[in-house]
Amino acid sequence: MGDRKEIQSNRNDNPQNYPSKENSDAGNRLAETERLAAVGKLASRVAHELNNPLDGILRYINLTIRAIENENLEKPKEYLAQCREGLMRMIQIVKELLEFSRCPYSTQEFLPIEQIIEDAIKTINTKAEALDVKIHRNYHAELPKIRSGNLFQVFYNLTKNALDAMPQGGEIRISTYPAKDNAVIVEFRDTGTGLPPENTEAIFEPFFTTKEKGKGTGLGLAICRDIVNSYNGQITARNSPEGGSIFTVYLPAPANP
Repeated sequence: MGDRKEIQSNRNDNPQNYPSKENSDAGNRLAETERLAAVGKLASRVAHELNNPLDGILRYINLTIRAIENENLEKPKEYLAQCREGLMRMIQIVKELLEFSRCPYSTQEFLPIEQIIEDAIKTINTKAEALDVKIHRNYHAELPKIRSGNLFQVFYNLTKNALDAMPQGGEIRISTYPAKDNAVIVEFRDTGTGLPPENTEAIFEPFFTTKEKGKGTGLGLAICRDIVNSYNGQITARNSPEGGSIFTVYLPAPANP
């Protein structure tokens, strides 16, 4: 009995050696709540964006039926083409939401920031090679580890956007820096087409896009902003004096580095 009491006493003296499953589960639930909240903020806008092409598709299908019934066979092909365009729009929206749902990490893992960036680059490196885009890294040593959460998706989207801006090839330079109070800054520079100066803030709004019709939905950067905001961080965009754009992600010091 005495030995058992001594063991129990030692456990009480060192609670950190016995991590609480309840605390771990609560942390995971909180991180998942943050993840769902980022999607939830976009839900009504997604519904609106999907509803518009659905209405159009239904209308054109009805017109096609009438044209066939009246044997006016010149119009059905045009109507079906409009239906296809609406469906492709919805497919793109769903595709971007599915990409957001993918995350290779446990949301509570604390990892070196460059590891998360590198994993994002690996996912899209084949596209970079096909476009003849060179990706340069400039990682600062000894930065604090960051809770991985959904940061993979942020870095994936920023890399993908940079590639989309350089269809004829170019360069991406990814740098990390220390900031005041142990915060971390990640910077993405590209040599692409740059941003319309009047739209450097609007690009983070859901469904705002400067890409050609059918090339993007405008969800990617809005999701990035919501994820970074969940870290109490900030994401900004500006044009580089040398050409191209610069996206900067500021992440405060982690609570449990």
